[in-house]
Amino acid sequence: MADPKPRNLGGSLPVPNVQDLAGRPDELTLTPTLLRRYVRPQPNTADLRPDAPAGEEQEHVPIIDLGRLLGPDDLAGGRDEEAARLRSACEDWGFFQVVNHGIPEETLEEMKRNVMGFFALPLAEKAAFAQRPGEIEGYGQAFVVSEEQTLDWADMFFLLTQPPSYRDLRLWPSNPSTFKNCLENYSAEVQRVAGELLGAMAENLGVRDHSDMTRLAASQSVRMNYYPPCPEAHVDSVLGLSPHSDAVGLTLLLQVSKVPGLQIRRKGGWVPVTPLPGALVVNVGDVIEVFTNGKYRSVEHRAVVNARHERMSIATFHSGKFGTMYGPLEEAVGDEEPRYRSISVEEYVKLVVSSKLDGKNIMDAMKID
Repeated sequence: MADPKPRNLGGSLPVPNVQDLAGRPDELTLTPTLLRRYVRPQPNTADLRPDAPAGEEQEHVPIIDLGRLLGPDDLAGGRDEEAARLRSACEDWGFFQVVNHGIPEETLEEMKRNVMGFFALPLAEKAAFAQRPGEIEGYGQAFVVSEEQTLDWADMFFLLTQPPSYRDLRLWPSNPSTFKNCLENYSAEVQRVAGELLGAMAENLGVRDHSDMTRLAASQSVRMNYYPPCPEAHVDSVLGLSPHSDAVGLTLLLQVSKVPGLQIRRKGGWVPVTPLPGALVVNVGDVIEVFTNGKYRSVEHRAVVNARHERMSIATFHSGKFGTMYGPLEEAVGDEEPRYRSISVEEYVKLVVSSKLDGKNIMDAMKID
């Protein structure tokens, strides 16, 4: 029996289309008055780009070789070394890049081309896929819950992709002509990688039944991001995506353009992430932090914008199916007390959709006092 499509989960308040604002030929349209909803009230020294101390190199996120992680042990203990590297990345960074993941290069490149093609469509054509009132799926924005909050300088196209019964194919464009088939192939490949990574995490944690973790790859959604150039692209003013941790299980990100923008909060500053060619950037979500009782950490990150160049990315989120529960796993809790409450997936998603992106606010709501 097919899983029923989630409905009535809540949506976002309508806001202006940022790509349209940035693309107007009259430069005077980007006035301080127009931009005021996007400019953060005052600089925060904790939000400045960090400079590596003299004589010290900038830190880089760990790299995980998935083929080595899943392969047989060799004489040098390659599989064990990679598993230890994964454990360290999940505990210390909450982020890593995965290489040798087995997704064909053409699948990645075709997905990039289709996303670029969609965002290049006229606004009127993209508007046919606009979010409906009270729904998160479609073309528009997310996490706008009040008329007063500072907005992100970005547009998104958000779709539910797995399981297939969750899909609303009315929102899957036929232009570009290859979009539907491409997204279907990409979705399946990325879901496979997510499941393999979750299985390796379960093994690292000593979870007997790996399906307790791999079920967090059962549900998938894709957020395609477009960050237009912005004349006020200062790190302490306009951001493409506010600092937040991902309120999901596992996120896999494919950068479409070469313009950097992703930054991770670490040691009181922000570390820029430069994706390797062909790699996926992976981050631990809030749900994994809950499942592991805090042993693996979700980490705040943000997207900065560029004054001259557009940026695009594809974030693929993996979570549990509706009708199941989130809560700390028995093996992860061990002799400790649970740090987080248990909650149904439906209630959790409604909590997330009705909240703005604001640090680790979802984790704060999940903590047991």
